[in-house]
Amino acid sequence: MTTLYLHGLKSTNLNERTDWLQQFGKVVNPLLSYRNIPVTYRMLEKLVKKFRPTVIVGSSMGGFLGFHLGNYYRIPTLLLNPALVMSLIVRPDNRYIATDTLHTISLGKYDTVVQPEITKKLLKEWRQHYQIFEYDIEHRTPFEVFEDAALKSGLFKK
Repeated sequence: MTTLYLHGLKSTNLNERTDWLQQFGKVVNPLLSYRNIPVTYRMLEKLVKKFRPTVIVGSSMGGFLGFHLGNYYRIPTLLLNPALVMSLIVRPDNRYIATDTLHTISLGKYDTVVQPEITKKLLKEWRQHYQIFEYDIEHRTPFEVFEDAALKSGLFKK
């Protein structure tokens, strides 16, 4: 199994999550710059083509990019408070949006950075295939919540 891990805007590519994911196989975890989304997206497309991940994990801005990559390449995702609202401002250059790719979404009920109700509304409007797990957290996802969502997703089996 190969996992593509996309960290958030104010986060890093090396953390407890990537360590945990390694027990399931290879983890590709590039250090991302969010200054130029189209360039970053194209770089991630090259990584997808090279490593052929079986799952994409993304947090916040990484969740935004992971959502679009997952749809285009039909790769299931685990997205932590994904910034899907960014799709209304800038959209990666993807020519196809699948509606059959499973997106597992972890949402913080008290998130004021990425409002969970907007995420749910967008997923419904875009007719996406998804499952949502909601937690009593704000925007930052504690490791324990990440691990719980990952295991509930069915994408990672111990």
